Amino acid sequence: MLKKLALTLLMTTMVFSAGVAGPSQDKAQAAGAGAVQAKTAEQLYPIEVNGKYGFINGKGKVVIEAVYDGNGYSGEPGGTVYVEDHAAKKQYYFSSAGTKLFEYKLRDAGILYNDRALYTAKVQLAGGATATRYGYIDSQGKVAIQPIYVRAFNFSEGLARVNMGKASGYINTKGKLIVPYRYSFTSDFSEGMAAVTLAVGGKYGYIDTTGKLLITPRYDYATPFSGGAAVVYVNGKYGYIDKTGNYLIKPQFSMAQPFSEGLAFVERNGATFYINKKGAKVIQGFMAGGLFKGGLAPASPGQRYGYINTSGRFVVKPQLYWAADFKGELAEITLLVPDTREEIRGYMNRSGTIVWPPASELPGGVVKP
Repeated sequence: MLKKLALTLLMTTMVFSAGVAGPSQDKAQAAGAGAVQAKTAEQLYPIEVNGKYGFINGKGKVVIEAVYDGNGYSGEPGGTVYVEDHAAKKQYYFSSAGTKLFEYKLRDAGILYNDRALYTAKVQLAGGATATRYGYIDSQGKVAIQPIYVRAFNFSEGLARVNMGKASGYINTKGKLIVPYRYSFTSDFSEGMAAVTLAVGGKYGYIDTTGKLLITPRYDYATPFSGGAAVVYVNGKYGYIDKTGNYLIKPQFSMAQPFSEGLAFVERNGATFYINKKGAKVIQGFMAGGLFKGGLAPASPGQRYGYINTSGRFVVKPQLYWAADFKGELAEITLLVPDTREEIRGYMNRSGTIVWPPASELPGGVVKP
Protein backbone atom coordinates (compact mmCIF):
# COMPACT_ATOMS: atom_id res chain seq x y z
CA MET A 1 0.00 0.00 0.00
CA LEU A 2 1.31 3.36 -0.99
CA LYS A 3 2.54 5.38 1.93
CA LYS A 4 1.24 8.89 1.89
CA LEU A 5 4.24 11.16 1.83
CA ALA A 6 4.52 14.86 2.38
CA LEU A 7 7.20 17.36 3.13
CA THR A 8 7.28 20.26 5.49
CA LEU A 9 9.07 23.37 4.24
CA LEU A 10 10.20 25.91 6.78
CA MET A 11 8.59 24.78 10.03
CA THR A 12 7.94 27.84 12.17
CA THR A 13 5.15 28.70 14.52
CA MET A 14 3.63 32.16 14.66
CA VAL A 15 5.78 32.82 17.70
CA PHE A 16 9.01 32.29 15.79
CA SER A 17 7.97 33.63 12.38
CA ALA A 18 10.57 35.80 10.66
CA GLY A 19 8.44 36.84 7.72
CA VAL A 20 8.60 40.41 6.45
CA ALA A 21 5.22 42.10 6.30
CA GLY A 22 4.38 44.29 3.35
CA PRO A 23 1.38 46.38 2.33
CA SER A 24 -0.44 43.10 1.74
CA GLN A 25 0.29 39.42 1.77
CA ASP A 26 -0.13 39.25 -1.99
CA LYS A 27 2.42 42.00 -2.51
CA ALA A 28 4.92 40.29 -0.26
CA GLN A 29 4.48 37.00 -2.09
CA ALA A 30 4.75 38.72 -5.45
CA ALA A 31 7.91 40.55 -4.60
CA GLY A 32 9.59 37.64 -2.88
CA ALA A 33 12.69 37.83 -0.73
CA GLY A 34 15.85 36.08 0.29
CA ALA A 35 19.39 35.59 -0.83
CA VAL A 36 20.29 33.09 -3.53
CA GLN A 37 22.91 30.44 -2.88
CA ALA A 38 24.07 28.25 -5.73
CA LYS A 39 26.52 26.09 -3.80
CA THR A 40 25.87 24.75 -0.34
CA ALA A 41 27.45 22.84 2.47
CA GLU A 42 26.02 19.62 3.88
CA GLN A 43 22.28 19.97 4.27
CA LEU A 44 19.30 18.02 5.57
CA TYR A 45 15.81 17.92 4.09
CA PRO A 46 12.59 17.13 5.98
CA ILE A 47 10.45 14.13 5.12
CA GLU A 48 7.12 12.84 6.35
CA VAL A 49 6.17 9.17 6.32
CA ASN A 50 2.76 8.10 7.60
CA GLY A 51 2.43 11.23 9.73
CA LYS A 52 5.90 11.02 11.26
CA TYR A 53 8.86 13.28 10.51
CA GLY A 54 12.55 12.83 9.87
CA PHE A 55 15.34 14.05 7.58
CA ILE A 56 17.33 12.88 4.57
CA ASN A 57 20.61 14.19 3.21
CA GLY A 58 21.32 15.45 -0.30
CA LYS A 59 21.75 11.91 -1.59
CA GLY A 60 18.33 10.83 -0.37
CA LYS A 61 19.73 8.78 2.51
CA VAL A 62 17.73 8.84 5.73
CA VAL A 63 19.85 10.52 8.39
CA ILE A 64 17.15 11.01 11.04
CA GLU A 65 14.44 8.36 10.99
CA ALA A 66 10.88 9.53 10.37
CA VAL A 67 9.59 8.61 13.83
CA TYR A 68 8.99 12.08 15.29
CA ASP A 69 5.89 14.24 15.65
CA GLY A 70 7.15 17.43 14.02
CA ASN A 71 10.27 19.16 12.76
CA GLY A 72 11.96 22.46 12.08
CA TYR A 73 14.81 23.54 9.83
CA SER A 74 16.24 26.67 8.29
CA GLY A 75 16.84 25.36 4.79
CA GLU A 76 20.33 26.86 4.96
CA PRO A 77 23.56 25.04 4.09
CA GLY A 78 25.09 23.54 7.20
CA GLY A 79 22.02 24.52 9.20
CA THR A 80 20.85 22.62 12.25
CA VAL A 81 17.44 20.95 12.45
CA TYR A 82 15.15 19.78 15.20
CA VAL A 83 12.48 17.12 15.66
CA GLU A 84 9.59 17.07 18.10
CA ASP A 85 8.68 14.34 20.57
CA HIS A 86 5.21 15.23 21.81
CA ALA A 87 5.02 12.43 24.37
CA ALA A 88 8.25 13.55 26.02
CA LYS A 89 7.32 17.21 25.48
CA LYS A 90 10.76 17.86 24.04
CA GLN A 91 12.45 18.79 20.82
CA TYR A 92 15.86 17.46 19.84
CA TYR A 93 18.38 19.49 17.86
CA PHE A 94 20.74 17.89 15.34
CA SER A 95 23.66 19.10 13.26
CA SER A 96 23.52 18.91 9.45
CA ALA A 97 25.51 15.67 9.76
CA GLY A 98 22.80 14.15 11.94
CA THR A 99 24.65 14.43 15.25
CA LYS A 100 22.45 15.19 18.24
CA LEU A 101 23.35 18.56 19.78
CA PHE A 102 20.92 19.11 22.66
CA GLU A 103 17.28 18.87 23.70
CA TYR A 104 14.84 21.57 24.72
CA LYS A 105 11.33 21.98 26.06
CA LEU A 106 8.81 21.42 23.29
CA ARG A 107 8.00 24.54 21.26
CA ASP A 108 9.73 26.90 23.66
CA ALA A 109 12.54 27.55 21.16
CA GLY A 110 12.82 28.00 17.42
CA ILE A 111 15.27 27.27 14.63
CA LEU A 112 18.96 28.10 14.93
CA TYR A 113 20.24 30.92 12.71
CA ASN A 114 23.80 32.19 13.16
CA ASP A 115 24.03 29.74 16.09
CA ARG A 116 21.19 31.50 17.90
CA ALA A 117 17.59 30.39 18.32
CA LEU A 118 14.67 32.36 19.71
CA TYR A 119 13.15 31.13 22.95
CA THR A 120 10.35 32.37 25.17
CA ALA A 121 10.07 32.72 28.91
CA LYS A 122 7.58 34.07 31.42
CA VAL A 123 9.05 37.02 33.28
CA GLN A 124 7.76 39.08 36.18
CA LEU A 125 7.21 42.76 35.47
CA ALA A 126 7.75 45.62 37.89
CA GLY A 127 4.09 45.70 38.94
CA GLY A 128 4.05 42.00 39.74
CA ALA A 129 2.31 40.87 36.56
CA THR A 130 3.90 38.27 34.29
CA ALA A 131 4.51 38.54 30.55
CA THR A 132 6.10 36.53 27.75
CA ARG A 133 9.47 37.81 26.62
CA TYR A 134 11.96 36.66 23.98
CA GLY A 135 15.61 35.74 24.28
CA TYR A 136 18.10 33.51 22.47
CA ILE A 137 19.80 30.20 23.14
CA ASP A 138 23.05 29.03 21.54
CA SER A 139 23.90 25.85 19.62
CA GLN A 140 24.33 23.95 22.92
CA GLY A 141 20.91 24.96 24.21
CA LYS A 142 22.36 27.44 26.74
CA VAL A 143 20.95 30.92 27.24
CA ALA A 144 23.03 33.33 25.18
CA ILE A 145 20.81 36.42 25.41
CA GLN A 146 18.37 36.96 28.26
CA PRO A 147 14.59 37.05 27.55
CA ILE A 148 13.99 40.81 27.73
CA TYR A 149 12.43 41.60 24.35
CA VAL A 150 8.77 42.28 23.63
CA ARG A 151 9.32 41.14 20.04
CA ALA A 152 12.28 39.40 18.45
CA PHE A 153 13.22 37.75 15.17
CA ASN A 154 15.82 35.33 13.87
CA PHE A 155 19.41 36.36 13.27
CA SER A 156 20.54 37.20 9.75
CA GLU A 157 24.09 38.20 8.85
CA GLY A 158 24.95 38.39 12.54
CA LEU A 159 22.15 40.77 13.54
CA ALA A 160 18.60 40.31 14.81
CA ARG A 161 15.78 42.84 14.94
CA VAL A 162 14.22 43.22 18.38
CA ASN A 163 11.76 45.45 20.22
CA MET A 164 11.95 46.59 23.81
CA GLY A 165 8.78 48.65 23.31
CA LYS A 166 7.09 49.67 20.07
CA ALA A 167 10.28 50.70 18.27
CA SER A 168 12.61 48.21 16.62
CA GLY A 169 16.41 48.01 16.56
CA TYR A 170 19.12 45.40 16.00
CA ILE A 171 21.36 43.41 18.35
CA ASN A 172 24.42 41.23 17.67
CA THR A 173 24.80 37.60 18.75
CA LYS A 174 26.11 38.74 22.15
CA GLY A 175 23.00 40.80 22.80
CA LYS A 176 24.68 44.18 22.31
CA LEU A 177 22.44 46.83 20.77
CA ILE A 178 24.07 47.79 17.46
CA VAL A 179 21.27 49.78 15.82
CA PRO A 180 19.17 51.87 18.26
CA TYR A 181 15.41 51.43 18.73
CA ARG A 182 14.07 53.97 16.26
CA TYR A 183 12.20 52.11 13.51
CA SER A 184 8.55 51.23 13.09
CA PHE A 185 9.34 48.44 10.62
CA THR A 186 12.53 46.48 10.07
CA SER A 187 13.52 43.61 7.79
CA ASP A 188 16.27 41.05 8.11
CA PHE A 189 19.67 42.03 6.76
CA SER A 190 20.58 40.75 3.31
CA GLU A 191 23.76 41.64 1.47
CA GLY A 192 24.61 44.09 4.25
CA MET A 193 21.41 46.13 4.04
CA ALA A 194 17.94 46.07 5.61
CA ALA A 195 14.68 47.77 4.69
CA VAL A 196 13.20 50.05 7.38
CA THR A 197 10.46 52.60 8.01
CA LEU A 198 10.66 55.37 10.58
CA ALA A 199 6.92 55.73 11.18
CA VAL A 200 3.83 53.55 10.96
CA GLY A 201 2.63 53.65 7.39
CA GLY A 202 5.75 55.55 6.35
CA LYS A 203 7.98 55.14 3.35
CA TYR A 204 10.65 52.44 3.13
CA GLY A 205 14.39 53.05 2.94
CA TYR A 206 17.55 51.07 3.70
CA ILE A 207 20.22 51.07 6.41
CA ASP A 208 23.58 49.31 6.69
CA THR A 209 24.70 47.08 9.58
CA THR A 210 25.79 50.11 11.63
CA GLY A 211 22.38 51.75 11.32
CA LYS A 212 23.53 54.36 8.83
CA LEU A 213 20.75 55.39 6.47
CA LEU A 214 22.04 54.57 2.99
CA ILE A 215 18.85 55.02 0.99
CA THR A 216 16.37 57.70 2.07
CA PRO A 217 12.84 56.36 2.71
CA ARG A 218 10.82 56.94 -0.47
CA TYR A 219 9.27 53.61 -1.46
CA ASP A 220 5.77 52.35 -0.67
CA TYR A 221 7.28 48.94 0.05
CA ALA A 222 10.78 47.48 -0.17
CA THR A 223 12.26 43.98 -0.03
CA PRO A 224 15.69 42.59 0.92
CA PHE A 225 18.55 42.81 -1.58
CA SER A 226 19.34 39.79 -3.72
CA GLY A 227 22.02 39.72 -6.38
CA GLY A 228 22.79 43.40 -5.81
CA ALA A 229 19.21 44.48 -6.52
CA ALA A 230 16.04 44.91 -4.49
CA VAL A 231 12.39 44.88 -5.49
CA VAL A 232 10.55 48.08 -4.53
CA TYR A 233 6.90 49.03 -4.84
CA VAL A 234 5.86 52.52 -5.94
CA ASN A 235 2.43 53.75 -7.06
CA GLY A 236 1.05 50.27 -7.57
CA LYS A 237 3.98 48.85 -9.57
CA TYR A 238 7.17 46.91 -8.82
CA GLY A 239 10.63 47.89 -9.99
CA TYR A 240 14.27 47.30 -9.05
CA ILE A 241 16.90 49.50 -7.41
CA ASP A 242 20.64 49.15 -6.87
CA LYS A 243 22.44 49.68 -3.55
CA THR A 244 22.59 53.43 -4.05
CA GLY A 245 18.81 53.65 -4.43
CA ASN A 246 18.96 54.36 -8.15
CA TYR A 247 16.54 52.52 -10.38
CA LEU A 248 17.95 49.62 -12.32
CA ILE A 249 14.47 49.15 -13.76
CA LYS A 250 11.70 51.65 -13.10
CA PRO A 251 8.44 50.39 -11.52
CA GLN A 252 6.33 48.81 -14.27
CA PHE A 253 5.55 45.24 -13.16
CA SER A 254 2.49 43.77 -11.49
CA MET A 255 4.68 40.97 -10.06
CA ALA A 256 8.43 40.86 -9.56
CA GLN A 257 10.64 38.18 -8.05
CA PRO A 258 14.13 38.82 -6.68
CA PHE A 259 17.09 38.62 -9.05
CA SER A 260 18.88 35.29 -8.93
CA GLU A 261 21.97 34.61 -11.01
CA GLY A 262 21.31 37.72 -13.04
CA LEU A 263 17.68 36.96 -13.94
CA ALA A 264 14.27 37.76 -12.45
CA PHE A 265 10.79 36.48 -13.26
CA VAL A 266 8.23 39.27 -13.69
CA GLU A 267 4.75 40.01 -14.96
CA ARG A 268 3.72 43.00 -17.03
CA ASN A 269 0.43 43.57 -18.84
CA GLY A 270 -0.61 39.98 -18.17
CA ALA A 271 2.55 38.46 -19.68
CA THR A 272 5.22 36.66 -17.62
CA PHE A 273 8.89 36.34 -18.54
CA TYR A 274 12.46 36.56 -17.24
CA ILE A 275 14.43 39.79 -17.51
CA ASN A 276 18.07 40.76 -17.04
CA LYS A 277 19.23 43.77 -15.02
CA LYS A 278 18.79 46.03 -18.02
CA GLY A 279 15.11 45.10 -18.07
CA ALA A 280 15.37 43.20 -21.36
CA LYS A 281 13.28 40.07 -21.91
CA VAL A 282 15.65 37.12 -22.10
CA ILE A 283 13.42 34.09 -21.45
CA GLN A 284 9.78 33.95 -22.53
CA GLY A 285 7.00 31.41 -22.92
CA PHE A 286 6.43 30.43 -19.28
CA MET A 287 3.33 30.85 -17.14
CA ALA A 288 5.31 30.38 -13.92
CA GLY A 289 8.96 30.58 -12.95
CA GLY A 290 11.12 30.49 -9.87
CA LEU A 291 14.59 31.47 -8.69
CA PHE A 292 17.74 30.18 -10.34
CA LYS A 293 19.92 28.17 -7.98
CA GLY A 294 23.08 26.71 -9.42
CA GLY A 295 21.91 27.37 -12.97
CA LEU A 296 18.45 25.77 -12.67
CA ALA A 297 15.01 27.22 -11.96
CA PRO A 298 11.53 25.66 -11.80
CA ALA A 299 9.31 26.78 -14.65
CA SER A 300 5.98 25.88 -16.21
CA PRO A 301 4.74 26.51 -19.76
CA GLY A 302 1.20 25.66 -18.64
CA GLN A 303 -0.01 22.56 -16.81
CA ARG A 304 3.23 20.97 -15.58
CA TYR A 305 6.56 22.04 -14.13
CA GLY A 306 10.13 21.23 -15.05
CA TYR A 307 13.53 22.87 -14.63
CA ILE A 308 15.18 25.25 -17.07
CA ASN A 309 18.72 26.56 -17.41
CA THR A 310 19.64 30.22 -17.76
CA SER A 311 19.15 29.94 -21.52
CA GLY A 312 15.51 28.98 -20.98
CA ARG A 313 15.96 25.37 -22.14
CA PHE A 314 14.40 22.53 -20.15
CA VAL A 315 16.95 20.36 -18.39
CA VAL A 316 14.16 18.44 -16.66
CA LYS A 317 11.07 18.10 -18.85
CA PRO A 318 7.82 19.74 -17.65
CA GLN A 319 6.11 16.64 -16.27
CA LEU A 320 5.93 17.48 -12.57
CA TYR A 321 2.73 18.61 -10.87
CA TRP A 322 4.69 21.21 -8.92
CA ALA A 323 8.35 22.14 -8.37
CA ALA A 324 10.24 24.42 -5.99
CA ASP A 325 13.58 26.22 -6.18
CA PHE A 326 16.66 24.13 -5.45
CA LYS A 327 18.02 24.24 -1.94
CA GLY A 328 21.52 22.89 -2.18
CA GLU A 329 21.54 19.55 -3.97
CA LEU A 330 17.78 18.94 -3.94
CA ALA A 331 14.49 20.56 -4.87
CA GLU A 332 11.05 19.70 -3.55
CA ILE A 333 8.68 18.36 -6.20
CA THR A 334 5.13 17.02 -6.37
CA LEU A 335 3.85 14.14 -8.48
CA LEU A 336 0.26 13.00 -9.00
CA VAL A 337 -0.84 9.41 -8.54
CA PRO A 338 -2.53 8.40 -11.83
CA ASP A 339 -6.34 8.44 -11.83
CA THR A 340 -6.47 9.98 -8.36
CA ARG A 341 -6.10 13.36 -6.71
CA GLU A 342 -3.43 12.08 -4.36
CA GLU A 343 -0.18 13.98 -4.37
CA ILE A 344 3.23 12.47 -3.69
CA ARG A 345 5.79 14.98 -2.56
CA GLY A 346 9.44 14.20 -2.79
CA TYR A 347 12.88 15.49 -3.76
CA MET A 348 14.74 15.62 -7.06
CA ASN A 349 18.45 16.17 -7.64
CA ARG A 350 20.02 18.31 -10.34
CA SER A 351 20.27 15.43 -12.80
CA GLY A 352 16.50 14.99 -12.66
CA THR A 353 16.56 11.84 -10.51
CA ILE A 354 13.95 11.48 -7.77
CA VAL A 355 15.92 10.61 -4.63
CA TRP A 356 12.90 10.58 -2.33
CA PRO A 357 10.61 8.71 -1.96
CA PRO A 358 12.44 5.53 -2.93
CA ALA A 359 11.55 4.22 -6.39
CA SER A 360 10.03 1.12 -4.77
CA GLU A 361 7.39 3.29 -3.12
CA LEU A 362 6.29 5.08 -6.28
CA PRO A 363 3.17 3.50 -7.77
CA GLY A 364 3.07 2.35 -11.37
CA GLY A 365 2.26 5.05 -13.88
CA VAL A 366 3.87 7.87 -11.89
CA VAL A 367 6.20 9.90 -14.07
CA LYS A 368 9.81 9.27 -13.04
CA PRO A 369 11.93 11.97 -14.71
